[in-house]
Amino acid sequence: MSSSLGRPLTVLIQGTGLIGTSVGLALSSAGWTVHLRDPNADALDQAHSLGAGSKDAVAADAVDLVVVAAPPAVTSDVVTASLDEFSRAVVTDVASLKEHILRQVQDHPDSERFIGGHPLAGRELSGPTGARSDLFEGRPWVITPNAGQDVAQEVVEHLINTVRADKIVMSAKKHDESVAVTSHLPQIMASATAARLMTLDSEALSLSGQGLRDVTRIAGSDPDLWGQIIEGNAQALDALLGEVIDDLTRLRADLHDPAADASTVATDLVRKGQTGQARIPGKHGSSAQRYVSVSVVIPDEPGRLAALFDAVGLLGVNIEDVSLEHSPGQPVGLATVFVIPASVDTLAQGLVDSGWVVYR
Repeated sequence: MSSSLGRPLTVLIQGTGLIGTSVGLALSSAGWTVHLRDPNADALDQAHSLGAGSKDAVAADAVDLVVVAAPPAVTSDVVTASLDEFSRAVVTDVASLKEHILRQVQDHPDSERFIGGHPLAGRELSGPTGARSDLFEGRPWVITPNAGQDVAQEVVEHLINTVRADKIVMSAKKHDESVAVTSHLPQIMASATAARLMTLDSEALSLSGQGLRDVTRIAGSDPDLWGQIIEGNAQALDALLGEVIDDLTRLRADLHDPAADASTVATDLVRKGQTGQARIPGKHGSSAQRYVSVSVVIPDEPGRLAALFDAVGLLGVNIEDVSLEHSPGQPVGLATVFVIPASVDTLAQGLVDSGWVVYR
């Protein structure tokens, strides 16, 4: 096995769901030769029609890299089968669990050709039709190499650089413990919250605000996929869920105790959440910066959002983040623009001067 850096590679993508198809689109646009394989003929046809790669068979000795984008429950089987079939290729995967897969692959005689990987990118949409060629740009892509895998690691890093992702190297164990907090627990909490909506009538649901939409945004994820992920990371999630349950049990106990001050427990929980939220990295991986928000009433008409962005640009202000909230039954919405504190006065006054309705 030799490194092939400096040139587009020939890659086989095993699995044409959201991630596999997005990898194919990104690599194809960069000039790589991409072949696709999937037992689901419909998904394969869709990925091919989108331009993610060829459905044609490829000679085993022509493949430089195999990307396994299969469901987590079968990822290790596809990895070992790929190591057997493609004897000169580096093999990587994109599963969100690493330690379980590594344990199942490590006894393979060619396991040094396998580098575990996990791009932390996705969408609420699933399947090839949700794929995007820019899905990984600026997003973390974790790899979990072992000692003596320098050549294989170079090939996988070539893939990561090509799709413009940000490489992060860590152990499989640390990866799984980390994503339990940053990815798997949020999915569980979003789904648990959204499940409470099943029995609400339409009048109650009409009170839904942006907070509910923010919390439940990822609740539309693939249930079968997430069932596999949660089961596969059971150990890390068990301890984490125990901590959350303890917090909620304390709050519930105080709510039931007439002599207790439930607001103290609630305030403490919200304060801890505020402190934790402030630690989420900001743009470009930097330490989180507390941005200031300016909310602007925006008519629900074509071109008005673009006009707002143009107005902000003319003021020389950089938008750090933005959110949109629509008013049910009303012809307006609320665009909340987040900027650095030093820009907030210039932005607010400039928009008012331009005729926008602004709330600080």
